[in-house]
Amino acid sequence: MSGWLALLDTPPPAPDLVTTAGDRLLAGWRSADAPPHPYARRVDPRVLDPEGTPAWVSLLWLDRAAMPLFDDPAVVAARRRVLAGPAPRAVSTLVVDSTHFAGSAWLVDEPAASTDDPFRLLGDLLLMHVGSGLLGRQPRPPGPALERYSGAPWPSDR
Repeated sequence: MSGWLALLDTPPPAPDLVTTAGDRLLAGWRSADAPPHPYARRVDPRVLDPEGTPAWVSLLWLDRAAMPLFDDPAVVAARRRVLAGPAPRAVSTLVVDSTHFAGSAWLVDEPAASTDDPFRLLGDLLLMHVGSGLLGRQPRPPGPALERYSGAPWPSDR
């Protein structure tokens, strides 16, 4: 199963999950192998949960022209810090293809915990409180694996 997340100004047609995030919307899809919306980015599907409670998300949403390679030393270092630091409620990188890092979602229950987000060094973060019905909980990523497969977001259970 694939997961997709999109940060939007207007509601998209037929999302599986949607919630408000300030004056924006976060929409999620669970299943489609192809992007269900032009602005959608692949996310670990375990992060998406229709029963999810409200959360704070530290969202790194990089401009397409500024996406580094996933193997860029700064991206690898951030993933290493995820494994070494405090565990968030859930975490996933965002991808648009098999080689580029498109951002990240760092989910926490309290806004102060967003300062632990190791992806903050890669770009400007959007700290948003999201309503219920979109984001859930995910077990801490197993370490020390940093690999990802077939363009899947990290961490991945495949």
